[in-house]
Amino acid sequence: MISQVNLKELLDKIIGLHFDNHNFSLKGSLEWIPNTKKQKERHFKKFGKELKVNRSKYRIKDIYWEKEVERVKEPEGREYSYSFSHNHLIISNIEEDGVFYIMNDHKVGRMGQTFRYKFQIIDYHKTTNQSDYKIKLLDKTMSMIR
Repeated sequence: MISQVNLKELLDKIIGLHFDNHNFSLKGSLEWIPNTKKQKERHFKKFGKELKVNRSKYRIKDIYWEKEVERVKEPEGREYSYSFSHNHLIISNIEEDGVFYIMNDHKVGRMGQTFRYKFQIIDYHKTTNQSDYKIKLLDKTMSMIR
C-alpha cells in the first residue's frame, strides 16, 4: 500500500477512464461534512438505528484546477455578472478498504444535478505503485436535482 496517495493523479486517471468527453470547470478534493449530534439523536429516536456516515453533504477542501469564469454582460447593459453554469468533479479521501467517492456537480442556470460515484481500488493494500491501481466503479447515484 502507498503511504501517501496523490488524489490529483487518481482523479486524472478516473477522468481518463470514465469522464473522457466531459468539460469540467473545477477539479478538486472534498471533505464530508459530519453529522451533528442533534441529527444523530433525531435519527436514533425516529428509526432506532445509529445514523451512518454522511455521504451527501460536503465542502471543497482543495482545488487542483479551476477554469477561468466567463463574464457575461447583463441584458440592460448594467454590470458584468458571472456565468451561472459549472461542472465540478471532486474526489474524496480513500477509505481503509480502498473505497472512494467522486462527486460530479453540474449546473446550468438554476437547473442541474449532482451525481455520486463510488469507486474501489482492487487489492488496495497489496498494490505498491499508484499507476498500477485497478479501479472498479461500484455505484452511480443521483444525489440531488436542482
